Amino acid sequence: METKCRKNDLQKEKLLIQLEEDDAEASEQHPCCLHGPTILFYRQSQKPQDGFYACSAHRDAKLCKFQMPAAKWKGESIKRELSHRGHPHINQEKMECSKIVDPTLSMRPLEQDAVNAQYFFDANALTFLAKQCQLLGITKVVCMGAPRLHFHLRDKCKNIQSFLLDLDERFAYHLGPNEFCHYNMCNNHFFYDRRPFESFLQGSITDRVLIVTDPPFGCRTELIAHTLHSLRHLHNRLNQIPWTPLSIFWIYPYFAYNYIKQQMPEMEMSDYLINYTNHSRYTNVGDERRAYGSPVRLFTNVPLDQLNLTTLEGYKYCDKCEKHTAQTTTHCDLCGKCSSQNGQIYRHCTFCDMCVKPNYVHCPNCRRCTQREGHVCSSYQSNQTCWLCGARGHIESNCRVLENLKKNKAVSTQRGQCCLLCGRKDHRERRCKQRSKYFNETEFMGQKTIEFTG
Repeated sequence: METKCRKNDLQKEKLLIQLEEDDAEASEQHPCCLHGPTILFYRQSQKPQDGFYACSAHRDAKLCKFQMPAAKWKGESIKRELSHRGHPHINQEKMECSKIVDPTLSMRPLEQDAVNAQYFFDANALTFLAKQCQLLGITKVVCMGAPRLHFHLRDKCKNIQSFLLDLDERFAYHLGPNEFCHYNMCNNHFFYDRRPFESFLQGSITDRVLIVTDPPFGCRTELIAHTLHSLRHLHNRLNQIPWTPLSIFWIYPYFAYNYIKQQMPEMEMSDYLINYTNHSRYTNVGDERRAYGSPVRLFTNVPLDQLNLTTLEGYKYCDKCEKHTAQTTTHCDLCGKCSSQNGQIYRHCTFCDMCVKPNYVHCPNCRRCTQREGHVCSSYQSNQTCWLCGARGHIESNCRVLENLKKNKAVSTQRGQCCLLCGRKDHRERRCKQRSKYFNETEFMGQKTIEFTG
């Protein structure tokens, strides 16, 4: 019975991952499967050495059976047979003919959601993305898992160079090595020679490079963020630049907002709805479409006021936010922003001092608004960010900082729905004017560092 309970507890625990460092090709940190370096998985209650290595690209063990206990891996060198192979042999005559058209218009999309399901941008999304590239003065675009955009840019934007990185090797029959690499974005692995891609990244001081990535929505955000950081470091090293943010468009569902912000705090979410041609729910046409439109958004480190969302597609310019937002979004003067994420009209909750979904109800125990059904306080609180210390995993009433403040009798003794720092009911700890008495806060590239000073 004890063993069974322990097994159930482990299944409920969050599965953590450990990635290779950027220079892992030389150090051979992780064993490899057919899809490149594996990922180390382990439970919260475990140490990394008690976990196991598994494929980064295939989340279904039936599709890639490689699995190795971490304890058995001692760093022995395993040949990476795919690391430095040349581009596969292709009939050049066939390739030149294929370049005339976009193969994504005729090829059968891959449909395994656990691996590499392909959903292609519709015409409006392609036009929007290309337009933003033009407005931002982008000269080079890395299309990471975005093949239809690559062909669109090549056909419509002659002043923009594009390079496709994709796990679907079929594109090698339509593109030469100077604009395509067979690539696994989950572990930043190039199956063949990556030197053509490195040559693409090298440029002059006038070049502006943008990475557009459209990952599988089941992929862990930690993996994609790690890859984006690695590509940025590669770009900086090749161009001998000490540091540059490197512009990024990350296409992902709006409900992954907190996960993306946790990995890349500099990323913000645009209101633009990305639609696909071959997905019944991620589109604005058809009987199965969502009532509030596609849940897919554009996350970017480009300032949102530099993006232009056309009014023809249902967007407007908010003078107070100084950016384009959805037509259905209303500006909240209390929050100081247009708060809607999913297309609904959000309402401001005075108890948790923020705008929330219209169907949410306030939970006094969690000090947050949440769903009516299926809400378990302990589970919900373990995923929240504390409004006092900024750490994730607890709420303010369980924060150690609050305990220290109570010991020093530095905070209000009032209870109930009020700010724990000053006792007032018209705001919460995030916006309290007394924060500076207890915290030293700095912010850089969207990432806030909070130091408790007592």
